[in-house]
Amino acid sequence: MTIEDHEKNRAAWNDMVVVHYDHPDYKLQEFLNGWNSLKEIEIKEVGNVTGKSLMHLMCQFGMDTLSWARLGAKVFGVDISDNSIKYANILKEKADLPDAEFLRSDVLDLKGKINKKFDIIFQSHGTLCWLSDLNKWAEVIAHYLKEGGFFYIVDGHPFEIMWLTDNKSYLDKSPVRTIGEKDYCDRNYIINKELVEWQHPLSEIINSLINAGLTIDFVNEYNKGYYAVEADWYKVGDYWYPPDGPPRHPLLFSLKATK
Repeated sequence: MTIEDHEKNRAAWNDMVVVHYDHPDYKLQEFLNGWNSLKEIEIKEVGNVTGKSLMHLMCQFGMDTLSWARLGAKVFGVDISDNSIKYANILKEKADLPDAEFLRSDVLDLKGKINKKFDIIFQSHGTLCWLSDLNKWAEVIAHYLKEGGFFYIVDGHPFEIMWLTDNKSYLDKSPVRTIGEKDYCDRNYIINKELVEWQHPLSEIINSLINAGLTIDFVNEYNKGYYAVEADWYKVGDYWYPPDGPPRHPLLFSLKATK
């Protein structure tokens, strides 16, 4: 299966990850010195991963994946970008975590490419918007979870679309196509390839996992963000806030679902 719009994103991310890998915001040297890139929410809500198998979907160059490995998980990272997986393999060697595994694949095309199941499937921060079909996504998650295993995601809250745009409806699932956007990490870098994103209301996210046979354990919402949306946002701990402080609407959500 090849999804044309996903392939466009693959090409763009092959360029973007080269910028991200050693950008100061990603703290590469700090990570190599022992810093853990995972944020407070996911560490608390996922819990102890010692000895557990963990698949990280849409892992980019694997820093968070390898942070889970440092906490004791047996990790397997997946990303659609060729360069992301190349850099993930470089990073695991530099970090002396050679048992970590990485695979280049579109998440929606993952079935049949891995012959194992996992205690935990993890996904985080800025990833759902790159998926065109959440029912297929949820089926992949259910397929690769062990009985009793769980899926966990923390990501930007879909309600953000009402705040970040003037004309996009919360319930509008049509793809948004952009070219010439500024990168979220290096604001001097212009993405000169087309990006395609999809809006997924919270109901769609939850129902796709229920339809795949998973049981929702919790859904949480937070009025703090995972990155600086604008240059004037300020940071407290792991999270970012607009200049006027925490907004009246959520910026993040987290969800756990068990098989």
